[in-house]
Amino acid sequence: MSLTDIQDITTQRMIEACRSHNAKPTLDSVALALLDARFRAFEINMRIDAVIAGVRSVTRSVEVEAVA
Repeated sequence: MSLTDIQDITTQRMIEACRSHNAKPTLDSVALALLDARFRAFEINMRIDAVIAGVRSVTRSVEVEAVA
């Protein structure tokens, strides 16, 4: 998987769909979220690794600021 795979517009839309469906960075969760978002099976199959990596990076980059 290269960086260009994650920067592809369709992959970005898939990552956004997973985020809106609150998908976890697992194969089952991401695949079900993408099917719910009506992506076609061949699109999912071609980009599943990049989407999982994108979902994983989104969940890792979330920071919570503590208010004292």
